[in-house]
Amino acid sequence: MIKKKQIHRLLLLIVVLMLNLLQVNTVFGQKNIAVRGIPLTDIIDIDSFEGRNMALQNDGTIWTWSGNEHAKRGPKIPGAISVEVGNLALKSDGTVWTWGSNTYGLIGNGSVAEKTYEPTQVIGLNKVTAIASGGHYHVALTKERVAWVWGDVCMSAMTRSDFTFDESYCSTMPDHSDMDQAYSPGKANVSDVTSIAASTNNVSFVKGDGRVERWGYWNHIRMGKDTTTAIKDVITVSEMSNDYNGAMFMLKKGGFLNYDNREATSIKGGFIKISAARHSSNYNLALHPNGTVWNFEENGSLKQLKGLTAILDIESRLMNSGIALDKKGTVRSWGSSNIELIQTKEPKPITDIKPSTVMKGYTIQFNDSKLPLSSDPFIINGTTFVPLRDIFEAMGAKVSYDAGKITISKDQTKLLLEVYKHEAVINGKKKQLPEPPRYDGGRTFVPLRFITEALGASVNWNLANDTIIIKTPPIKG
Repeated sequence: MIKKKQIHRLLLLIVVLMLNLLQVNTVFGQKNIAVRGIPLTDIIDIDSFEGRNMALQNDGTIWTWSGNEHAKRGPKIPGAISVEVGNLALKSDGTVWTWGSNTYGLIGNGSVAEKTYEPTQVIGLNKVTAIASGGHYHVALTKERVAWVWGDVCMSAMTRSDFTFDESYCSTMPDHSDMDQAYSPGKANVSDVTSIAASTNNVSFVKGDGRVERWGYWNHIRMGKDTTTAIKDVITVSEMSNDYNGAMFMLKKGGFLNYDNREATSIKGGFIKISAARHSSNYNLALHPNGTVWNFEENGSLKQLKGLTAILDIESRLMNSGIALDKKGTVRSWGSSNIELIQTKEPKPITDIKPSTVMKGYTIQFNDSKLPLSSDPFIINGTTFVPLRDIFEAMGAKVSYDAGKITISKDQTKLLLEVYKHEAVINGKKKQLPEPPRYDGGRTFVPLRFITEALGASVNWNLANDTIIIKTPPIKG
């Protein structure tokens, strides 16, 4: 029997497909309604790092995307409660899981073997309460207030008690007999840790007495442990990616904000979460319990971001760019995450923002494997459109294009199509198309089902996974 919740989700999906997020365009006087993706919902955690974004769904499904692209389905880790962009997840049972590339020994199994891993439990870590990732190294904090570090040799040797650090560990080609230790979790050389934060070149440990112990490298000259004895009453730190000056954005007792040891000029406190933008000192976001988001600028001014309400979590990306999780479980996004846009001159902070809902794209499964596409599929008047070459070349077809005229051939089948023309020719016989090929964003898109079935394959939808499944008949022999 279908449960009421399943019926509700199915109806919601149909409504979204039919009514929401519609883009209207006109071809030869006819209006066409394009549906581009489905809102990312039921999210419980978000993260952003170096232009990459990650969201965790309540069933353990992990979604990833770059910039403002559609989110793509990643691995599923049932019981996960927190994720980090470096492919790191924390489960409710206190275990830590990693997946993907093991280039820096991030899998934590004592090896740097060039291999892609499915979600794997990090051995030796239990009762973990928090995780952080600097991209090429990971950090975990246990219930006993012990911090663990593993991955990159430089950061591991710098922070861990089982290394005797010198700067040679951070050379381009380090050569030490104890390097393999870095590829398994080891205890950080700090005690009574209550909070952790990591970026590409800095890692911070907040202690029970409110002080911060920090390691990293600054100005490409100074490296090792930083002096932070003047900083007190800290609850948590948000590390700034690629911060070579050693500045920190801190949340202090009472929910007050501090940037680089400068207090906000406003008396306002009570904040519960902070997130500092990379490559910027003027975009330090803070979340208030009432669901509003504020920016703490370098000069100490504190200004509310208009356009964000009922927010549960925030991630600052670049100047005037970020993502936020609202109470409905949807992810909101604003601004660009392209670093090149602010490298010449940093723009002024903008408080009146217009966030959009992060969308998840349709996944294409070809036989038993996911098929990456050069552009996201979209639907117009019930017809699914895909980029011209990606799928059909994967099926073994030959595709040619000349001034809007398309030829697709495979085995004994030859298709002729033309952009914006409703008539196709299959082996010399004319056929009517429900929707013609078209241009979109400078690329040529063609109707998926018509061409796929003409080439002898089947097309089906898996609504639960937003997946389009293409299957070719087995080879007779």
